[in-house]
Amino acid sequence: MIRLFWNLVLLLAGIFALYYYKIWPFKENVASIEYLTDKYCGKKDAPRESAICDCIVRSAEMDMKNRFSNKEYTAIQADRAKAAYALQKSIHAIKPDIERCLHEQGQEAAWGQFVNDLSTLDEPLLKKAKTVLDSGAHKMKSLWNDHAAEKAGIDKLYPEK
Repeated sequence: MIRLFWNLVLLLAGIFALYYYKIWPFKENVASIEYLTDKYCGKKDAPRESAICDCIVRSAEMDMKNRFSNKEYTAIQADRAKAAYALQKSIHAIKPDIERCLHEQGQEAAWGQFVNDLSTLDEPLLKKAKTVLDSGAHKMKSLWNDHAAEKAGIDKLYPEK
C-alpha cells in the first residue's frame, strides 16, 4: 500500500516536472494568444477561422493588451495557467462584442467551434492521464483485494470465541 502511494507521488511529481519545465505535452501553451493566432489567423480563406481570428482572438488580444502593461502581458502569456485564466476573463468581458462581430460576418456558429476547440486542445494528454489513473486505480483495487484475501486467510487461523 505504501509502495503504491509512493508510486503515485512519483507519477504526480513527474507530471508536475513536465508541466513546470514545459516538456512534451506541455511544450506549447495552447491558451496563449500566439498559439491561437497561429491556429486561426493563418487560414484567411476559411470564413469560420477568419471570423474566429478577427472577432475572438484579435479582440481578446486587444482587450488584454489594454488591461495589462507589456511586461504583465508577456508574463501572463508565458504562463499556461495564467494565460488560460486571462483568456477566459477577457472573452467573458468582451463576449457581447464578439457576438456582434460574428453576427456581422454571418459566422455565429464560429463561437461554438472555438469553444469546442478550446475544450479539446489537450484531449490527447487528458486521455493519457485518464489511462494512467485508471490503471493506477485498477492496481490499487487489485492490491486491496489481495490484502483482504490475505487478511481473511489469517482471520481463519484465529477463530472467534
